[in-house]
Amino acid sequence: MIPLRTLLPLVAFIAAACSLVPAELQRELLPSNTSYKTAEAAYQVLIERHVDKPTSTTLITGALDGVVTEAKKEGATDNALPSSSLNLTGSTWSDFAKFSDRLDAVVAATPNADKTLLERAAVDGMAKSMNECHTYYLDPTRAKNFNQPQPPVSGIGVTINKPSTDAPIEVVRVIPGTPAERAGIKNGDKIVTVDGTDVTNLQTDEVATKVKGPEGSSVTIGILRAQTTLSFTLNRARFSVPLETDSIIDGNIGRIEVPQLVGAVADEVSNAVKRLGANGAGGLVLDLRGDPGGDLSAAVDIASIFVRQGTLVYQTGRDGNRTPLDVNRRFYIDSQKPLVVLVDKHSASGAEIIAAGIRANGAGVVMGTQTAGCVGTGQPRDLPDGGLLLVTITKIQDAKTGADLNGPGKGIVPDQIVDQPTNAQGDPQLDAAVAYLRTKVARTSVAPELLLAA
Repeated sequence: MIPLRTLLPLVAFIAAACSLVPAELQRELLPSNTSYKTAEAAYQVLIERHVDKPTSTTLITGALDGVVTEAKKEGATDNALPSSSLNLTGSTWSDFAKFSDRLDAVVAATPNADKTLLERAAVDGMAKSMNECHTYYLDPTRAKNFNQPQPPVSGIGVTINKPSTDAPIEVVRVIPGTPAERAGIKNGDKIVTVDGTDVTNLQTDEVATKVKGPEGSSVTIGILRAQTTLSFTLNRARFSVPLETDSIIDGNIGRIEVPQLVGAVADEVSNAVKRLGANGAGGLVLDLRGDPGGDLSAAVDIASIFVRQGTLVYQTGRDGNRTPLDVNRRFYIDSQKPLVVLVDKHSASGAEIIAAGIRANGAGVVMGTQTAGCVGTGQPRDLPDGGLLLVTITKIQDAKTGADLNGPGKGIVPDQIVDQPTNAQGDPQLDAAVAYLRTKVARTSVAPELLLAA
C-alpha cells in the first residue's frame, strides 16, 4: 500500500500537470466546459458513433442553422444576430468551443428566447445535417413515446410515411371501408395539420399518435393536395390493417400486398404464396409500394421465401467491415414462379432489403419507382435533457453491386421504371407488372416438345 504521505504529493503533481496545459490547447483536445451539455453530448455521439463519420464542420454548421431558425421564431432579427462566419478548423473540441461561444452570443441577442429551446434546436440541426432518415432528435416530451407499444385505439384508416426529413407526412395507403376512404382522402395527400396543430416537422409515429384516438371522437386533418389546401373532419373508427392481402388477378397472376413488416407477416406471406400456387397462379407480384418497413427479421424471412440461399444485403459499420445478411433457409418455398417486386418512393427500410435481396440473387425483377433510400440500423442514445438522439450506426449495401442504399438519391432503382401519375387512371405500375409476367408465364407454359421443335 502506498503511504498517504506519498500519495498526497502524487495527487498534487497530477493536478499541477493538468494546469500546465494551455487554455487554448485544452480547447483543442478536451470537451469544452460549457453549460450546453445536451448539445455537447449529441455532438460527441455523432462524431464517435455515426456510420458516416461526420466532420465537426458539418455538425457545427447544422447546429448553427438550427439555432438561427429557432432564434428567428422567437423574434430575433438578422441585424441582432451575429453575422460573422466561424473559423472552423476541423479540430473537434476547438470547433465546439467556438460554437458554444456563438450560441452564447445568440442567447444574448435573443433575450426573449428560451435558452433550452435554442440548445435543442442546435441538436436537431446536427441530426438533420446528416441528411438521412435514421438519425434524428426527439426532445424529452417526444422521447417518452419512443418505441412504446400503443394501447388499442381507433383512427381514420390510413397508413402514412415521411418521404424525407424536410417533407411533410404523406398518405401512402387508404384502407377500404374506413372514415378516410369515405371522406375522400387519397394516396399522395400530405398531412400538414392535426386539429389545427402544424405537424410538418414531426416524425411518422408522432403524427400517427395525434391522428389516432378514442372510437367515435372527431379529428380534423389539414391536407395539402397538389397546390390545394383541404380540411377534413372525421370521426375515428376501429379498423384493422391486414398483415398482407392476396388475390388472383388477370386470370392467373397472383398478387401479394404487404403494407408493413410487423408481427407474423412473413408467415402470412409464406401461406399466401402456397395458397396462390394451389389456386393456379403462374406468376407473382409482391407489392411493397408504401411499405415503410419494420422488423428486420420479417424482411429477411420474406425475401427468403423466394431466395434459396445467398446474401441479401451487407451491413457495414463505420470501421468499413461488412457483415452479410443471409437468407433464413427455413422460409424458402421450392416451387418458384416468375416474380415482380413492385416498389415506390415510400418503400423503405425492410421493404428495400427485400427488393435488393431478391434482385441480387436473380429471384425476380424490380419494377415501379426509386425507393426511399431509408435503410440502416439506428441506435437510440439518451441525452442529458431527457431527450433521445437516434444515430445510424450501420449502413446497408447492395449484395450484388456493393452500392450504399441509405441516403438521398439512393435506395433501389427498379429494373423497369414505371411512373404512377397522381391522376392516373387505374394502376399503371401493376398493369406493367402483369404484362411482364404474362410474357414469362407464356414462355414457361409452352409444351416441352414444342420447345424442342423450335
